[in-house]
Amino acid sequence: MTQNSRIHYYSDGDILIIVNDTRFRLHRNIMGLASKIFQDMFNCATPSPQNDYNNNGIYDKIPEVTLEGESTALTFEDVISFIYPNTFIPIGWNNVSEFLRIADKYMMDSVLSASKTFLEREFRKKPLYALYLADRYLFREIYKESTKLVFEKFPDYKRLSLFQELSIITRSKLINQYTKYTNALQKLSKIDFTSGYLHCTECSSNLNHNNEINEKFSERVRQVQVLPLPLPLPPPSLTRKIFFQSIGNNICDSQFMVHQLSRKFNKHFGKFEPLECKKYYKDAKFYLFIELE
Repeated sequence: MTQNSRIHYYSDGDILIIVNDTRFRLHRNIMGLASKIFQDMFNCATPSPQNDYNNNGIYDKIPEVTLEGESTALTFEDVISFIYPNTFIPIGWNNVSEFLRIADKYMMDSVLSASKTFLEREFRKKPLYALYLADRYLFREIYKESTKLVFEKFPDYKRLSLFQELSIITRSKLINQYTKYTNALQKLSKIDFTSGYLHCTECSSNLNHNNEINEKFSERVRQVQVLPLPLPLPPPSLTRKIFFQSIGNNICDSQFMVHQLSRKFNKHFGKFEPLECKKYYKDAKFYLFIELE
């Protein structure tokens, strides 16, 4: 037996939407603006076999639409509360997944956009969950930004059941990229950081300067690499931070850090970037990442 929604049953509504055992009496213009799918459904809707009171307190018959495949009316009720101007419900971690599912299913652009905005703002609190949703709904920027933080604690995230719910492609890319990072750590001691470096004209002794630089970077290698490698491995951002600490204040030192080290590091480890929201910060961390293709 169906029951009327406690929140969204309007006596002046002109369309009935049935979700499981709950009846929503709503307004075609509001729902049609929110979703083209509903707009098309309403054009094919047939009058309800049950009578309902209209705004004048008399019986009338209005078109009825039944939504199939919805396990609960509560989520739909929350989405309607978000759409309707007289009610409000915030999007949060407890409902963003269902909001995205319904928004995607019924082409609710405003709900989809608001859910995406929430993830863009809050992904740092739950990066793996944000990645899961970005992977599912093809949010390219959220996908990329979330992977930066997932790689920071990758062994821990990989053990979670949610990791297995990522697409096969994303799981494979994450594992492959982290494996490359691990292998790169193992081979650090083989890098000649000064190989191919063209010293500036003010450098008094190229050989001596090379030796000084290599000595400093040998110490940095020891900070991030102890063979056999310890567990857990240093997070990618920490490895980069250690390597990009200043080696001196003269022009040749600065030139080495900006050009030579960046080239060597990127060739060995791959490209690193700061979080988009932190890219203009002077002390921004740089992260390993993958992108949605």
